[in-house]
Amino acid sequence: MNSLISRVSVMFRDCSFPVYIYLPDQGAFYQVVAGQHEKVPVPVTMKSYLDSDETFFQSFKKGETMMSFYFLRSVHEGERVVVMINSDKNRKHLNSVARSFYGVMAEAQESVRVLRHSRMKMMKLLDGLKMPLFSVSSEYLIINVNKALADFLGIANIPQIIGKKCYEVIHGRTEPCSFCRMAEIIAGENVGSQNIRIEKDGETRHFEHHMFPVYDQTGELNEFGEFMFDITENFQLVQSIEKYKERVKTFQKAEVDKMNEIGDLKKAYKDLEKNYDEVFLKNRKMSKALEKLFADDNINELLKLRQENKDIKNKLVRSATALKNFQSTLELQQEKYNDLSKRTVYQLERLINTVNKKSVVTDKELGTLLKMVTDEIKSVRRHLKLEAPPESD
Repeated sequence: MNSLISRVSVMFRDCSFPVYIYLPDQGAFYQVVAGQHEKVPVPVTMKSYLDSDETFFQSFKKGETMMSFYFLRSVHEGERVVVMINSDKNRKHLNSVARSFYGVMAEAQESVRVLRHSRMKMMKLLDGLKMPLFSVSSEYLIINVNKALADFLGIANIPQIIGKKCYEVIHGRTEPCSFCRMAEIIAGENVGSQNIRIEKDGETRHFEHHMFPVYDQTGELNEFGEFMFDITENFQLVQSIEKYKERVKTFQKAEVDKMNEIGDLKKAYKDLEKNYDEVFLKNRKMSKALEKLFADDNINELLKLRQENKDIKNKLVRSATALKNFQSTLELQQEKYNDLSKRTVYQLERLINTVNKKSVVTDKELGTLLKMVTDEIKSVRRHLKLEAPPESD
C-alpha cells in the first residue's frame, strides 16, 4: 500500500498549498510536501469529515481567516483514498487539480484493470511454456509456479505446491541445494546458467538451470525466479559422441595411415613415371639414331656384317665340333691300337714260349702256329685299316 501513497503523492509535487492523504481502511493520515509523503496524526477536528463519504467540502473560520477544505475521494485496487486540500491559497487552481486527480485515479483504475487482464494473459503464456518456471522467497518457499513444473512433479493441483520448500518438493532434498545461487544474487553478483541433475522416477534428468532476482514496485528484492531447460537428450547425445570419440580417433588414424600409404604409392608412382619418361626419352634417342643410320644407308652393311659374323660363328662351331669328334675317334682308335698291340705281343710271346719249350716242332704244330700268326696279322691290319701286301711269286 506504500506504493499507492507514493503514486498519489507524486501527483501533487508541484502544488504550493497543503495536501493531505487519508486511507480510511487503515486510519493512516499523510502530509504531502513537494510530492513526498510523511505520516502524521489524524486531525481530531477533521476525523469525522474524512470518514464520511458524503463530505466533499468543509469551511472553518480561524480568527479572521476563512479556511476551506476540499475532500477528493476515490477507490484504488479496493482501497479507499481521500485527498484533503487546503484551499486558502491558489484557490483558482483547485478545480483543475480536482479534475486532474479524478482523471489520474480513473486512469489508474483502468491501468489496474488492464494490468490484471495482462497478468492473466501472462499467466496463460507462462502455463504454455514447456519448461518448469517458478519463484521462491528468501526462505526457499515456493510463491509462483507454472503448469510445466506441476506436470514435471506429477501434481495436478497447483496450489498444493505453493508455500512448500523448493528443495524438498522439486529436488527431494532435506536442505538447500548445493548449486543454489540465491546467496550470490543477494550479494549483487551476476550469475549465469548451470547444468544440474534431477532424479525422477528412477531416471536421471539433466537441466540447464537459470536463477534471477525479482524486485517489487519499491525496488525491494523479495523473490527469486528460476526456470529449467530439459537438456537430457542433448546430454545423452554428448555422451554418445564422447563414447565414439576414440573410435573416431582410431578410424582417423587408420585413414591417416592409408593416406600415408597412398602418399608412398604416389611417390613410387612418380618415381616410376620419371623412370618411364627417362626410358621413353632414351628410346626416342635410339629411334632417332636408327633413323639416322637408315638415312645414311649404313644399316644394310651393318646387318650384312652381322649375318657374315653369324655364318662364320656357325662354321667355327661346326669345325670345333668336328675336331672334337675327330679327337674322340682318334683317342678311341689309339686305345684300340694299344689293346691290339698288347694282345698281339701277348700272343707272340705265348707262341715263342710254346716253341721254346718244344725240342721238335711237327708240321701240324707249325701249321697251327703259322695260322695263329696269320690271323693276328690280319686282325691288326683290319683294325689299322692297312691293305694287305701284294703276294710274291
